[in-house]
Amino acid sequence: MPRPAPVPRVAVLIARHTGHGGRGDELFDYAGADAMDTAFLAAVHRAGFASATMHAAGLDDIDTVVDALDCDVVINLCDGAGPTRDGLPGLEALAALERRGLPYTGSGAEGYAIGCDKIEMKQRMAAVGVPTPAWQRFTASDEPLSPALSAAFPLFVKPRDSGGSVGIDLGSVVPDEAALRVRLERVCATYGEALVEQYIDGREVTVGVVDLARGVRAFPPLEIVFGDAFPAHRGIRTFETKYDTHSPLYHGFQLDCPADLPPALDRRLRALSRRAWRAVRGRGYGRVDFRLDAAGRPFALEVNANCSLEYSPTDRLECALLPIAAAAGGMPFERLLRTLVADALRRGGARS
Repeated sequence: MPRPAPVPRVAVLIARHTGHGGRGDELFDYAGADAMDTAFLAAVHRAGFASATMHAAGLDDIDTVVDALDCDVVINLCDGAGPTRDGLPGLEALAALERRGLPYTGSGAEGYAIGCDKIEMKQRMAAVGVPTPAWQRFTASDEPLSPALSAAFPLFVKPRDSGGSVGIDLGSVVPDEAALRVRLERVCATYGEALVEQYIDGREVTVGVVDLARGVRAFPPLEIVFGDAFPAHRGIRTFETKYDTHSPLYHGFQLDCPADLPPALDRRLRALSRRAWRAVRGRGYGRVDFRLDAAGRPFALEVNANCSLEYSPTDRLECALLPIAAAAGGMPFERLLRTLVADALRRGGARS
């Protein structure tokens, strides 16, 4: 009888600040981070990787930390944008892992770089027929607005290259050009460039995706249902909604998964997600976020490579969206972790 394969030695790599960068909301310190890290490592142990250890690294020591890892595979949770932006290692972590030849979960460098640029994402999605709201790039608040967007108010203003809803609050939805100019002044001054797009006033749905040996799997769509804490026509995932535990917006919504959608729309969202994922060179796991207009037509907002895997076994609203969607698709969190590790080992150490 053949011997069972040895359990791979797993290291979990997380990012930490070491004094570089930080623009606007990027300077915020999430109060629940330590508890979520502890819960995540416990889940990794329950998934069968009993010897797994967690390692924190910043821009100053990412190479040193990665060089010291004694493992077979890395669960890479470093989701940063570098020294000129949020001050956390992202591409820097990938470069260190690639240099060592360590297999790691999640995106390779090419897909990760694309995922850091909301405009390139939209261009790539549009090129393969994934519908996305009309948009325009702004480097200054006084640049002329395109005729298409002039007729499309309300508009949504966000930083071009931020993640985690950084720079987004209820005022990001602007009703007219006067409000647009005020908002652009703020966003451009803080974050450098802005993406302005048509605001789709409707339902918000996200589709989690994961790479399997047989191809990309799309999980059941998950809907974020905004409650009374959100003003009418302002149902959006703001920075407060995700990180400010004192805000009424923080738990001011519910998560429905599977979302209550007609079967044909469910299938279309999953198909569009797989197409968008391939268009942005997605690898490992991620999410594709959509808005549905009043007629139920989907518009892809962005692809989140290496999206959050935060997990709580007791509080659904403290979980990231991908683990909830995976569980609804028959892949509980521990199995999802094993799937991600298997994908990393299958790909090996050269991933870019």
